[in-house]
Amino acid sequence: MISKRQSLQPKYLKEFMKKSEEKINQERENINAINVFPIPDGDTGSNMFYTIKAIVNEVNSASDSDAEAIFQAISKGAFVGAKGNSGVIYSQFLIGIVEYLEDKEVITPELFAEALAEGTEFAYDAVLNPTEGTILTVMKRVTDVAKEVTEKNPEIDWLEFMNILVETGKKCLEETKEMLDVLKENDVVDAGAKGFVHILESWRDAITS
Repeated sequence: MISKRQSLQPKYLKEFMKKSEEKINQERENINAINVFPIPDGDTGSNMFYTIKAIVNEVNSASDSDAEAIFQAISKGAFVGAKGNSGVIYSQFLIGIVEYLEDKEVITPELFAEALAEGTEFAYDAVLNPTEGTILTVMKRVTDVAKEVTEKNPEIDWLEFMNILVETGKKCLEETKEMLDVLKENDVVDAGAKGFVHILESWRDAITS
């Protein structure tokens, strides 16, 4: 478990990826079941899983002691493995994050908040007509809160930081139901956004394990 105020070494990003693969695999059928936007094709969970699986396949070959290799593996896996709308958006989100962090030897919550902002910008740029009430909305809300809390408390410890991000994501996820008519009509939250919140939960799990 990461102790209070301890910075993360880049090798922990490998654990982030592995934990997210496990979590999305567990939840993918639940995510598929509520996939009604933009097309009700029931594959958002599967697309996110195979996207993350491709990333994990790459990071498994990177040494824990080689930060550059880890960052490159995440970026490569995200680029070549992206599947479906949510997979592409999440891949671009990750590529933005690692691009910001690639020259960092340790990662603090404050640095990670800035990386999330970069990732969110990449994610929005990946969509021709960004729609609010989707995974993009949750990414942006989580990023905004991450920056707010680290500006107020630059020394915040990782577990407290991730708990705040998870709770922010969950709250925003529930709000997606009211943002898009198709979600409201079907009484579901956005499938991609649900997947993203589970990913945040998995990152928190990686820190506490």
